[in-house]
Amino acid sequence: MKKTKAKIVIIILAVIAVIAAAGAVYAGMQNKKADKEKEEVSAEPESTDGSSYITYNGKKYKYNSDLRTMLFMGVDKNEVVTVKENTGRSGQSDCLVLLVLDTDKKTTTLLEISRDSMADVKIYGIDGDYMATETAQIATQYAYGDGEKRSCQLTREAVSNLLYDIPIHDYLSLNMSGIVPIVDQIGGVTMTVPEDYTAIDPVFVQGSTITLNGELTEKYIRSRDTSVLGSNEQRMERQTQFVQALLEKVKSTEDGGNSMLRQFWQVGQPYITTDLSLDMLEKIASYDMNPEILKVPGEVQAGEEHDEFHVDDASLQEMIINIFYKEVES
Repeated sequence: MKKTKAKIVIIILAVIAVIAAAGAVYAGMQNKKADKEKEEVSAEPESTDGSSYITYNGKKYKYNSDLRTMLFMGVDKNEVVTVKENTGRSGQSDCLVLLVLDTDKKTTTLLEISRDSMADVKIYGIDGDYMATETAQIATQYAYGDGEKRSCQLTREAVSNLLYDIPIHDYLSLNMSGIVPIVDQIGGVTMTVPEDYTAIDPVFVQGSTITLNGELTEKYIRSRDTSVLGSNEQRMERQTQFVQALLEKVKSTEDGGNSMLRQFWQVGQPYITTDLSLDMLEKIASYDMNPEILKVPGEVQAGEEHDEFHVDDASLQEMIINIFYKEVES
C-alpha cells in the first residue's frame, strides 16, 4: 500500500503544476548572457576522482549527489507566443515548480520559478530548426517544442540553465484544460478567502468559507489583471492558498488519500506528459515535505510590452548553494 505522504506529495505537486497556467501571452527580451558569465559561482573541477567542485565566497562546495529533482509544469496549450519574427505554437509553461528530493534525509523541498523570469530561451522555426537564443520570459520556451515531450525537454533545459546548470532528472506537465474535471472529480476544495477578491468573482468575499468547484477554482487561480505590475506574483499567492487548502482536504480523508489519488490519475491522464514512472513516485513514500515553498528571488519590472521578473543573481546563488551543495571541509 502506498504511504499517505507519497499520495499527498503526488497530488499536490500535480495540482500545483496545472493550476498556475495563465491566460496572457508574454514575450520580453534583454541580454543577460554576458552578465551570467561574470557570476560569482564558478564550476572548477579540482578533485582527482573526477567529481566537480565549485567555489563560493572563498569556500569550496561539492554538489549533493543525494538529490534528485523533478520539474512540474502547468501548461496552457491554447496560446500563440511570438518572440521577434518567430512564432511558437505549443503553449506556455505558466507554472514551474521544481521538486527537490533528498534521498538521504528523505525530505522534499519545492522551489517555484516565476513564469515571467527573464532567461535564455532557444528559438526554433516552424520546421523545428534552431534559429537563435534570446532573453525572454522562461514560460515561452515551451512553445518552441512539440507541445509534449520536446517542449518539456526544452523547458527543463531552460530551467536548469537559469539555476546555474543544476541537473533536472524528471518532468511532468499538465494541460490547463484539466483543472475543471480534476477538481470536480475530487469533490471540490473548501477554503477561507483571505482577502477581498470579489473583483474576480462576487463569491470571493474576504473571510468567507467556500467550496471551490472546478469552475471557481479556475477563476481563483488563473485570474490576473495584466494592467497591474506584478499581478502574476499576486496570482501565485492565491495558488499557494489553494494548494494549502487542498493539502488539508487530502489529510482529512478517511483512507489517507487512496481514493483521491486514483481519481486524479483516472481523470488527469489525458492532460499529462511525463517521463516519470509510478515506481519512481512510490520511492518518495516516506519523505517529509518542507511546508515552506521556496521561490526564486527577484523583482518584477515593467517591460516594453509585459511584466518581466528579473532574478536577483546574488540571492539566487546563495539559495542554490544552500539547497544543492555541501561545503567541503578543508
